[in-house]
Parts: sequence; structure tokens; C-alpha cells
Amino acid sequence: MHEIDITTLLQKEATQNQYIFNFVWMNLVFIVAYFNRNRKTPLFFTWLLILIFVLYAFWDTDYFSFRHIFHTSLEGFRDPFYYYISLISFNSYTIFRLLIWGTALLLFVKSTKQLNIPTNITAFIFAVFYLLSFSVGRISLGICSYFLGLTLLVNPGRNKMLQTISGILLIAASYWGHRAMMVPIVLTPLILIKPQKWQIVAFMVIGIIVGRFASSYLSGLIAGDIAINSGTAAEEALLNYAANENDLVMNWKFALTSKLRWYSIYLLVGYSAWMCFFSRKRMQIAPYIKRIVIHSFGIFILAANLLLFDTIGANEIGERLLLILCVPMILVLSYMRKTNVCSPKMLILLLFPAFLYAEGFIFGKILSFY
Repeated sequence: MHEIDITTLLQKEATQNQYIFNFVWMNLVFIVAYFNRNRKTPLFFTWLLILIFVLYAFWDTDYFSFRHIFHTSLEGFRDPFYYYISLISFNSYTIFRLLIWGTALLLFVKSTKQLNIPTNITAFIFAVFYLLSFSVGRISLGICSYFLGLTLLVNPGRNKMLQTISGILLIAASYWGHRAMMVPIVLTPLILIKPQKWQIVAFMVIGIIVGRFASSYLSGLIAGDIAINSGTAAEEALLNYAANENDLVMNWKFALTSKLRWYSIYLLVGYSAWMCFFSRKRMQIAPYIKRIVIHSFGIFILAANLLLFDTIGANEIGERLLLILCVPMILVLSYMRKTNVCSPKMLILLLFPAFLYAEGFIFGKILSFY
């Protein structure tokens, strides 16, 4: 157990000053990233600002719940990988987060280099579209590990054998980051589908049918798990999730702001699929980008089907799968901007819902203190 004063240990939500700090720092990131988005030489400073925000992401209660686990019960945590990370974090929660989220950021930047995407435009899209979600769950490490592995598979460099092996290992290792990564791992063979229009249409139709049955099966398993674990911590966590969802429904302004998070993902998935397979500009897009979009669309179909079920666990998993899509969508959109498939004005329009969500969510939290 790591030593910490009892007041800090029991804190469950950010103070007003902590919300203000996150709001100001987030907007600093936005401003720096925006004005340097077209800079030709990579700007390390933007990524440093992003990392600092992530290390002190007070805006979400997960920061405090994970800190409580770090200082009290990480040894018995369901993902043992994080216990081993804690052993080399010198009893510091900040260093612990640095090892997790710092590594995730490095893996993400490596993915951009693997696809030969300018890091400055990617940093801008990352900041607006994904900064808040990235800073919350430990799943970020698993996501970034997985998609670096996927980029190595779809676009290997000169040493194809070594990069393919590295890609497979990174994909397998992503499961250590979070168990939810099993879904994209299972769907990895989708990158083998040839990106031709008739195959995409067939894939969408079959995917919707299969996704419906798969999500129904998963929903049943979740319901059974809740019944088996009645009265346990697992059930308590699910009930807390339901309570939070109820709070959102009761506060319609807050619920509308939160839904912008999901609408922004729907928008990018739909735009990417349209541009890659049905628009006139589809010939300008590299096959490896299209393979990433095919894989992402498979995850999206399963997530959408899970969200159709009115059960606690199914909704939670569906939303988590949507968040997994953030990384590939950033990579795809960055590539489209680089190749002028996506215009500067279109980029801003696509990111606007995510921008409203980020600003509205934290600002609303600040106002709640008055």
C-alpha cells in the first residue's frame, strides 16, 4: 500500500479549482495545436502540453478512483499488468500515470510515423477529438498498443518480417492494457478484406446481421454475469454506471453535451467510410488506410448493435468500443488532410461536435459549483 493522507485518498471528484485548471490547460492545448497544425517541422511542445493535461486529468472521477486503487488495492487488481507498473513508479501516482499514458502517447506518435502522417496536424486532431477520452481510462494504453500493431501489419516498412512479428506482438500485448481489447483483436482478420465497393457493401450487410447476433449473445452473457455476481464489487460497479447514466438523463443539458461525444465518433466513422469507398476521391486513398477503415467499421457495427440493447453492461461495452475507434479515426482523418482528400474547412466541421463536447463538459462542471 502506498502512503497518502486520508483526505486525498477519499476524494472522489475534482474541486472547482481543479476543474478550472483542466479547462484552462485544455484550451491552451487547443490554441497551441491549432496555430501549429500546418507547421512542417514536428513540434514537441504540443505533445508535452497534452501529456501534462493527461497526468492531471482531474476532470473525470476515474482519476480519483484509480488513485484510490493505486494506493490501496492494486495488488489484487483485475489487470495484473498495472500492479507491475506500480512497482517501478516510486510510490507516486503521477509517475504511475506517466508510465501508462506517456507510453500510450509514444505508441500513438509512432503510429503516425508508420503511416507517414505529419505529427502537427495529428496533434491538433488528437487534442480536439480525443484529449478528454484519452486522459480517462487505462484502456488508452491498450488502444495505442493495438493500433500501432495494426499499422505495422497493414503498412510494414522495408523489414516486413520483423515489423509483422512486432505488429502481432503489440496486438497481443494490448489485451494486457484492457480486456475490452479482445474485440478488436478478434476482428483483426478484417484487414484482409480487399477494399472494393461491392465487397464493402456485402461486408456492411453481413456485418449488421452477424453483429446483431453477436451483440445479442454478448448482452446475454453480461446479464448472466450480473446475476452470478449479485452482491459483488462487479455488480456494484455496474450499478454505479447505471446511476451515472440516470443522472445524465435527469440533467438534459448535461446529457446533450455528453451525447456530442458519441455523435462526433459517428460522424467521423461515417465520413471515413464514405470517402474511402463511395466518394470520387476514393482513388486518392491508400489501400492500407482503407483496411484500417474496414476494421474500424467492423468494431462500429458491433458497438452500435450493443447500444441498441437496453441493458447496463451492453451499453457500457458499446460505448467503450466507440472510444476504441477514436485512435484509428484520428489516423485516417490526419491522412486525408495530408492528401487533401479532406479540406481545411471540412476538418473543422468534422471536429466541431467534439470541440463543443470538450468545452461544454468541463465548463458545465465549473458552473455546477455556483
